[in-house]
Amino acid sequence: MWGWKTVERSINNDIPFDDVKKYIIHELNFFEKEINDSYSIFKRSGTQLTFKGDKFPIELALGKTDHGCFFQLRYDGFALFDTGDLSMFADKIVESLTKPLELKSI
Repeated sequence: MWGWKTVERSINNDIPFDDVKKYIIHELNFFEKEINDSYSIFKRSGTQLTFKGDKFPIELALGKTDHGCFFQLRYDGFALFDTGDLSMFADKIVESLTKPLELKSI
């Protein structure tokens, strides 16, 4: 797999696009590689020789939608097989972004 295995998630809430970008940069330690009005591409460095997917270099593409934000994660390197770490990481991102909003509404 050379980056072609993607995991996609939607963030359907009222968190502004710029706030999601700040979270990705400051909390998840990504850097912004490409900037546009409607999407951004981020990268996070890692190691190519690992048995755990969360240590791999990762690319994240974030885009605006009519109902919030949409992102795709993929490994930024050659992966022999997928352990499911990428999917779990995507779920954690969505959970951490939507949880504070749910607590505010209670």
